[in-house]
Amino acid sequence: MERHLAIGSLTRPAPQYAAADGAGVILCRFDEATGALTEVGEPLRLDDSSWITGAAEPDRFHVVTDCDDGAQSALATARLHRDTDRMELVAKWPASGHEGCHAVAGPDGLIAVANYGGPRDTAPDAGVTIFGAGEPQHLRHKGSGPNKARQEAAHAHCVGFSPDGRYLIVADLGIDRLVIYERTGDAVVPRPDLDIGFPPGTGPRHFLFNAEGTRLHVVSELIGAVFSFAWNDGATDLLGSEPLAHPSGAEIQPAGIVLHPDGQIVVSVRLTDELVVLSPDAKGTARISGRYPAGGTTPRDLTFSPDGRFLLVANQDSGRITVWPFEKGQPGPRPACELPVGTPMALAFV
Repeated sequence: MERHLAIGSLTRPAPQYAAADGAGVILCRFDEATGALTEVGEPLRLDDSSWITGAAEPDRFHVVTDCDDGAQSALATARLHRDTDRMELVAKWPASGHEGCHAVAGPDGLIAVANYGGPRDTAPDAGVTIFGAGEPQHLRHKGSGPNKARQEAAHAHCVGFSPDGRYLIVADLGIDRLVIYERTGDAVVPRPDLDIGFPPGTGPRHFLFNAEGTRLHVVSELIGAVFSFAWNDGATDLLGSEPLAHPSGAEIQPAGIVLHPDGQIVVSVRLTDELVVLSPDAKGTARISGRYPAGGTTPRDLTFSPDGRFLLVANQDSGRITVWPFEKGQPGPRPACELPVGTPMALAFV
């Protein structure tokens, strides 16, 4: 069976992405039997496509662009014509911030976009923008952290809904906090009593829930660790944390986190260019079970094939998608496929 994979890429050089040479959104067919990726159709020319997520409507998906017009980020919706391998831009809206980096869509169509960048004179300063049936809602976080290079202001890095859809959770790297909002129709209201704070300088980046919706795992970028929490209808209890430090003492920079259908967690780690596999212990705390090469330089986003047989990794600075067989809780000894893609940033089956 073949499925479609959309790949977001950076198209314009920037200070932190000097060699960006992507084409926007690239469409591939993925062979579930072999792990082979084949580029098909024409790219969707959306500059700096930094994140892709599915949509409530069949054959549609959403794309976050880093800086759509050089000033502020945007949210685009695209339609996939499966029979002809064609992507069509349906609509695009300003996301009222800059450095758009993540998004999530609920089953009822509510969409949240995270803007990493803080206030600028040339762009609105919404950390998160909510798109529903009415006017967009803009959420602004205030504060900073001790890391002056990365925490001079709030930096929303990831958004997600709780398993029951009741809460919107925002990982804010700049203020060392998961900020939690409760949904009220097409809007959200703050629930500061449920916020999850971290030690100063932690820098929470991304998070996920286990399949049962009872454990919340958060990867921190600045100190390189995975924090595991028990989750019960918004109430949380810290179970433990697992350092991701490299045995050599080399500097690390964790990026993405993904869940295998069997319960293993994989974190992509930049600078050391590796994949760290973790398994839950008896309490549900994620513990390291192995470290493996990512298959390229600067592994960023990653995703499992729907059946869990393959792990796909976007290696940003080597311009390559590496597909690893995944068996018995670990990547295989050699890739099933390597596909050249300019500055890949995001992966999503659509």
